[in-house]
Amino acid sequence: MNTELILLLKANMGLPLSPELAADVCIAASRVEILLPDADFRRIKPERHDGFVFSLERMEAAADEIMPLHRAHWNETEAHRHGLPFDPDYATFIRYERAGRYVLFTLRRDGALLGNCAMYLDKSTHTKTLIATEDTLYLMPEARRGRTANRFIAYCENALRTLGTREINVSVKTVNKAGRFFRMLGYRHVENGLTKILEVNDVQPKDTEA
Repeated sequence: MNTELILLLKANMGLPLSPELAADVCIAASRVEILLPDADFRRIKPERHDGFVFSLERMEAAADEIMPLHRAHWNETEAHRHGLPFDPDYATFIRYERAGRYVLFTLRRDGALLGNCAMYLDKSTHTKTLIATEDTLYLMPEARRGRTANRFIAYCENALRTLGTREINVSVKTVNKAGRFFRMLGYRHVENGLTKILEVNDVQPKDTEA
């Protein structure tokens, strides 16, 4: 609920819509209510495993560095989208991050960024508990050896548990074995997702009655 917008509208109910009030309404409407304060995220500390460092970082600080990782992820697993532009909206990621609704976990070795897991946070309208929904999860090939991926996911899960999350939703592509990997970690296959890319000029004929 956007409390700021509601209070603004209540305070100006019945008054003419001036250009100044319209601007205030637009600004208030574009803001996202803070879900978790910064203090909650500062409780998550880095961990080291076999030369790798797992951390919770700020997209605001890592946006430029993470772009090549996002591009590699796109090239490897998003072939079904390659007719669409690759154009991540980092400003929106950062806006949600500032509102406590987006977390970025990173995997580094010798300072180099080799993996990331980003989650959207929200309260479920069905259970009123905190739910994390995966936005992106990708490790470079050199970070997939041994049990590194398992330990990284465990780190992310423990951090989300500390933040109060009760449910995690991830999506897996059919082009790799990620589904099998997550089932080994205790995730359950509860639904199937389908995707369709709409072509600009591909207008389907409407059904007509005889």
